[in-house]
Amino acid sequence: MKIDSTMKKKKFFFKQQLLVLMAVLCLASCKKDDENYLGTLEVQIALKEGLKNISIADLTISVLNTVDNTKVEGQSDSTGNYVFLDLPAGLYNITVSETREEANYALSGSVTGIQVKRQEVSAETLTLDAVEPNAGLVIKEVYYGGAADGYASLFKDQFIEIFNNSAEVIFADGLYIANLYGETGNASSKHPITEELDISKYVYADFIDQIPGDGTQFPVQPGSSIVIALNAVNFKEGNPKEAFAVDNTGADLERYSVDWRENQGLTGNAYFDLENPAVPNMINIYMNNGLWLFDLYGTSVVIFRQDNAFTENDIVTYVKEGTTSEVFLTKISVDTILDGAEFLENSGAAAYKRIPTTVDSGFNFLKADGGAFYSSMSMQRKIDEVRSTRFGRLLLQDTNDSSVDFESIASPNQRGYDGITY
Repeated sequence: MKIDSTMKKKKFFFKQQLLVLMAVLCLASCKKDDENYLGTLEVQIALKEGLKNISIADLTISVLNTVDNTKVEGQSDSTGNYVFLDLPAGLYNITVSETREEANYALSGSVTGIQVKRQEVSAETLTLDAVEPNAGLVIKEVYYGGAADGYASLFKDQFIEIFNNSAEVIFADGLYIANLYGETGNASSKHPITEELDISKYVYADFIDQIPGDGTQFPVQPGSSIVIALNAVNFKEGNPKEAFAVDNTGADLERYSVDWRENQGLTGNAYFDLENPAVPNMINIYMNNGLWLFDLYGTSVVIFRQDNAFTENDIVTYVKEGTTSEVFLTKISVDTILDGAEFLENSGAAAYKRIPTTVDSGFNFLKADGGAFYSSMSMQRKIDEVRSTRFGRLLLQDTNDSSVDFESIASPNQRGYDGITY
C-alpha cells in the first residue's frame, strides 16, 4: 500500500512532539525529585550572655555540608537573622568569625552537626562570643600526619611550632604541651570521648611534656617561634624522597622519652624515639603512648601553664563503651589552657571533639574527606593580614575557632613566617 508523504510527515511530527513532551515531563519529574530533597535552614545569631552594644548585623554566616563539603554563605540582617533556602538535606556546620578592628576583638562562634531535613524548615541559634586576639603564645603549626616519603620517616618527623603573638619577649620555660586522647572521627571511630568524660572543666591527655628552664633559658621574640620536634633529626639525609621529608635539626627542643619510660618500668623504643645530643630534651611529665607526639588521624593539642605539679589524683581511668580495656589519662584544668587547636579526621567528625568550645569553638582537618595520613600535609595558623598591617608587625589570626584560624597546607612550613615584615 502506498503511504502518502503528507501522512509520513504528520507521523514524524507527532513523534517529535511526543519526544519533546516526554523530555519536558522527565525534566519536571527530576526537578520535583530534586526539590523533595531540599530543605531550609534559618540561622539566628545571638550574643553570649553579658555582651552588650555589639551589632550582629552584616555578619557572614558560613554553612558547610559535611557530606560533600560544599559551603554557602549569607549576610545576617539587622536582627542577626538569615535564611538559607534550598539546601540539600544533610548535616551542616555553621560558623561565624569576624574581626571588629575598631574595637580590637573578634566575634566568633560555631555549631556542628545541624540536620537539615527535606521539605522542612530547620532553625538554629548561633551564639557568638567577643574574643580578644591572643597577645601571648599561640600554636602556629602542628605537623602530625606523617611524611609522604614511602614510610621512610613514618611519623617520626612530627613537630609543633609555637608563635609569640605579643609585642614583648615571652620566655617559654615551664610551658606544658599536651595531646588530648580520643577517637578522631575516622572510619573505625564509634565512641566520642564525651560519651564517658565531661570536657567542660577538664581535658584529658595521653601525653604531657614540659619545656625545661629557670625562666630565662627559652626566650621567644615577638613575631618569632619555638619549635619542638618528636625527633630533632634530618629526615632528608639519605632519603630517596627527600623532597617529602623534614629536617628537624633546627628544632629548639625534642621529646626523647626512652629514659623516662625505662624509669617507669616500661620499655623504650629507640627505633621511633631518637636522640640528638645537640638539642635539649623536653621534660617528660606523663605518657600513655610513648611512640608519637600527636595522633596521625587528627590531633587535639593544648599549651598551658599551671603552678601545681601533677599528682596521682590527676590520673583518670577511661574505659571506652563496649570494651573492658582501661586507658589512664591525665586531666588538665580548662582554666589553665593558653591555646588549643582541634584537628579531626574529616569535615564530618564534629562529634569527636576533645577540646571544649570555650577553648576552640570549631575544628579543622587536613582533608575534608579524610585519609591524609602519610601525606606530608600540615596544619598552619593563618596570618591576620588586617591586624598585621594595622600594627606594623606580623600577627597571627586567633578567634578561638580552628575552622577559620587554621588552614591545611601541602607540606610543613616550619619557621616559614620568619622574616615577614609589615
